[in-house]
Amino acid sequence: MPRRPREAASGSAGRPLSGQVAVVTGGSGGLGFGFADALGRAGARVVIASLPGSGVPEAVTRLAQVGVEAVGVEADVTDLAAVERIRDRALEWGGLDVWVNNAGVSGIYGPTYLTPVDVFDRVVDVNIRAVHHGTRTAVTTMLEQGRGHVVNVWGKGATKPVPWQNAYATSKAWNRQYTRTVRSELKGTGVRVHGFDPGLVKTEMLSEVTVTPGMEQRVAALPWVVGLWAQAPELAAAPIVRLVVKDRDDHADLTVPTILGRGLRSVVQGNLRRSNRMPLTVRTLDVTSERSPSDADADEPGRTKQAS
Repeated sequence: MPRRPREAASGSAGRPLSGQVAVVTGGSGGLGFGFADALGRAGARVVIASLPGSGVPEAVTRLAQVGVEAVGVEADVTDLAAVERIRDRALEWGGLDVWVNNAGVSGIYGPTYLTPVDVFDRVVDVNIRAVHHGTRTAVTTMLEQGRGHVVNVWGKGATKPVPWQNAYATSKAWNRQYTRTVRSELKGTGVRVHGFDPGLVKTEMLSEVTVTPGMEQRVAALPWVVGLWAQAPELAAAPIVRLVVKDRDDHADLTVPTILGRGLRSVVQGNLRRSNRMPLTVRTLDVTSERSPSDADADEPGRTKQAS
């Protein structure tokens, strides 16, 4: 059994997580790096975990440059043993107070029946199985100490069907239901499980899109949508500190007031001008060959189009 972490030190109002240790999966870039940065600036020491070759050492260096204490672990969170090694690294560093299940993949944009089996399986592995691995591992440790926070990241599809993105959207609906179920099971234990829906975030998940043939025009308007409502990762991630410190159940970014206010502000600021719009790379995956979907290679070069 992992050793019992020490009690977290109480922080000042400006650094409410002082003395605590936080884990962020998928933390080397994008929204995950934003979470690590926000938690670190609030006083936590941060363990970031991402796949080998995804820039973990560089992310640790970037955090150090802004005064955040961080260490990195290269790990595939679809492997339970690897997730447990992440936990052990946090305990070696002094404790486990916050665990953020952020790692996720988007899958492919297109009809469900054309989604290659290996692509669908990858979404399930990362967006579902890895969330359970992280939650299970963190909760087991936190129950021993009688406290702790797990944050599971939701997304588009958490509350309603999303045509053409069934694998991703359904995984987020599962995540939402899973989070709320575990939360109810842990009531009164001192361990809290939160949901975090960041809304649209300007990351590669929005700027580099893989589609099935014929879907290219359906994503052509994405730069406009991003220009209206998306946020930079550091802004989208910032509410995680308030979520944990104030012990709220969930955070959802794109509420009706947010959509109206941010859209109007984006128009005024000129975010929809061509020079300001997010570049979009659309990659078309060949699913029309004689091979069965289970044999389709998700890493085929395919055809790439540029949109601006």
